[in-house]
Amino acid sequence: MHSTSIAEPLDDYLREVVQTLHAAVNQGMRRAADDPRGATRQILDCQEILQVIMAGAVNDWLAWSLPAKPA
Repeated sequence: MHSTSIAEPLDDYLREVVQTLHAAVNQGMRRAADDPRGATRQILDCQEILQVIMAGAVNDWLAWSLPAKPA
């Protein structure tokens, strides 16, 4: 199987997203145990992260790491 030029940067980006989402969920669960309303910010953060991923704008995510197109 051949990988594309964006495979590695995409893997790196999605790894960071998953780690960020995991941290937000963990923090939200700890806060929800004390006060369910206290987890609102973390829930909104998770929702925002998932919306970005589901939109699927891969080129926007990786614009910083893709080679420039020749003019």
